[in-house]
Amino acid sequence: MKSVQMKSVHVRAPGGPEVLSLVERAVPSPGPGEVLIRVAAAAVNRPDVQQRRGLYPPPPGASVVLGLDVAGVIDRVAPDVDWPRPGEAVCALANGGGYAEFCSVPAVQCMPIPKGFDFVEAAALPEAFFTAWNSMVWLGRLDHGETVLVHNATGGVGLACLQVAQWLGARRGSTCAFSIRSGTRPRPISPNSGRSSRCSRRRTS
Repeated sequence: MKSVQMKSVHVRAPGGPEVLSLVERAVPSPGPGEVLIRVAAAAVNRPDVQQRRGLYPPPPGASVVLGLDVAGVIDRVAPDVDWPRPGEAVCALANGGGYAEFCSVPAVQCMPIPKGFDFVEAAALPEAFFTAWNSMVWLGRLDHGETVLVHNATGGVGLACLQVAQWLGARRGSTCAFSIRSGTRPRPISPNSGRSSRCSRRRTS
């Protein structure tokens, strides 16, 4: 029986964005504990860029297709999955494979799209906020009234950490750096934000 095909992004060779092209691949089937998402939007993460450049091989068992963050609608689920259900809109952290029309993802790595978010906005959430929540809440046990210092707070994960800490009622401190050569300067932080910031200069050659 001929497999159902989909379009996905293929990396022809290590390099810049010009090495990307659309190819036909078989639609993946969700394995145990997995769901199949009809992808509406996918985010660009640093591992995607590094993998495209040939500097970050996919981990064993991960898809060779780029894409870690996706948002879309559940197409079908494995028999052992209770949530999410077909037809539900979700965003998810994929083990690769997000730059395609369909992506198979562990159900536990899905979350509902927050109210007021569209698919494009929701696709930017999972990698940053799953990492922030896992590191500060599950592992760090950060609680109300405690203090957390977030390094490199201008990146996606750093900003997510500050927002999670604010939601928890923790005191926030942050650090960042900017390039003298690029002329990029840090934006001032509102005194009402409840956090402090220290930025250092970094000279680039």
